[in-house]
Amino acid sequence: MEAGKALGATLEFKKVLRTIHTAARKLVRCEDTSILLCDELQEVLRYEIQKKAYMKTAKKIEYKIGQGPSGRAAEKGVSVLISDAEKKHAELKKHYPFLAVRSLLCLPILSKNRVIGVLQLLNCLGQDDFNEHDQKLLTNLVDQAALAIERSDLYQTMSDLAATDDLTQLYNLRYFGRALDVELSRSRRYGLSLSLIFIDIDYFKRVNDRHGHLAGSRVLVEMARIIRDSFRVVDIVARYGGDEFVVILPETHMKRACEVAERVRQDVRNCSFLKEKGLSLKITASFGVAGFPEHTENKTELIHLADQAMYQSKVMGRDRTTLA
Repeated sequence: MEAGKALGATLEFKKVLRTIHTAARKLVRCEDTSILLCDELQEVLRYEIQKKAYMKTAKKIEYKIGQGPSGRAAEKGVSVLISDAEKKHAELKKHYPFLAVRSLLCLPILSKNRVIGVLQLLNCLGQDDFNEHDQKLLTNLVDQAALAIERSDLYQTMSDLAATDDLTQLYNLRYFGRALDVELSRSRRYGLSLSLIFIDIDYFKRVNDRHGHLAGSRVLVEMARIIRDSFRVVDIVARYGGDEFVVILPETHMKRACEVAERVRQDVRNCSFLKEKGLSLKITASFGVAGFPEHTENKTELIHLADQAMYQSKVMGRDRTTLA
């Protein structure tokens, strides 16, 4: 009843998820309760809400749809209950490196008859294993959550559209502009350095011409993930447009930004793109770096300088980093 009221009281998608997580922990005591969300484009599950002690490890983990208990729950849209997991399912160790799993319960979270995520509970407390009663209690919870999630969809979509790029889920150009204003103002006030990195995929048109625009779109998604995962939480990664990306690095000197850009450039160069589609493409990118206040204290000029530095990388043969 309390969970139902709480779910009905919010239209924010992330708050709905947190409410599900909190209610599940109260209904069924266990060692870990987490929520994973489906990335339909990438066909994987990623941890969205996780016990803090395991968050750092779990954040790096993703499961293919159909892989492991949570992946099967997402693929089939049905609950997965496993008892005596430690004895019968030794292969689960690779799925849960942060915890020795004895028993588990995974329930699909639905919205408009499609699975959007999975509620996952590991290692029941107070009894030997999870049972059908636990499964029924939590099924009722996720059923109640379905309506709240559907009500939150429009709100969430409108909110996200204002800040994120629809394809890559990075920040969009509008948000980037506002964020750069804020970070430049803060840097001026406290006398801090700030760096800007421009990134452009080399010969991206060839990917579209040879493999089609859908393949090109997936390359953009994979590139966005590499870039996003290579920077700090405080850094602001945005899609600038087309096959261009831009990163704001607060409190970062331009020389350090060049070192980071070089590391990311190597990561891109060493990655094989579209492996799941059997293509294994090798792709490179050109980088340009500009710094505040060393190069300029003007926002427009800073963007121009980083963009020109990236263009200079193209002129000099691509797959390199150039400092303005």
